[in-house]
Amino acid sequence: MKILFVCTGNTCRSPMAQGLAQKYFPEGTEILSAGLQALTGDKVSANAVSALKEQGIDISDHTATRLHRGLLETVDYVFTMTKAQQQYLILNYPEYADKIMALGSYLGTEKDISDPWGGSLEEYRACALELKELVARLAKSIINTDEMEVE
Repeated sequence: MKILFVCTGNTCRSPMAQGLAQKYFPEGTEILSAGLQALTGDKVSANAVSALKEQGIDISDHTATRLHRGLLETVDYVFTMTKAQQQYLILNYPEYADKIMALGSYLGTEKDISDPWGGSLEEYRACALELKELVARLAKSIINTDEMEVE
């Protein structure tokens, strides 16, 4: 199984979601992240690194990847941080609409995940905690769904 998390710059939210997902999803699950406007090679935000380090997760080696069609072709699920990002992807890549979902909407919260970019460490911590809860719920949901499909 391959999962892709998408945000704007791939330096804050989606790398944090990726790092958290690697903790919650079973071994063998490939977790990726990308940004709609990412500058490929940009370093992850220092505050994102700090916020996840406090949870025992190291994302310091992450570098930004710009979203491209090839990524969408190869993954099973695409989770965006906002409904607007979901709509943008569906509009521009309609052939992948069935696998593109806003993370909050998929989990029934209908809440966008606020972008902490440029904010304080406290804002990154709050974002990381929100993502931790959502990603843990997501892992349970997808793992249970996959097990039901196998039976």
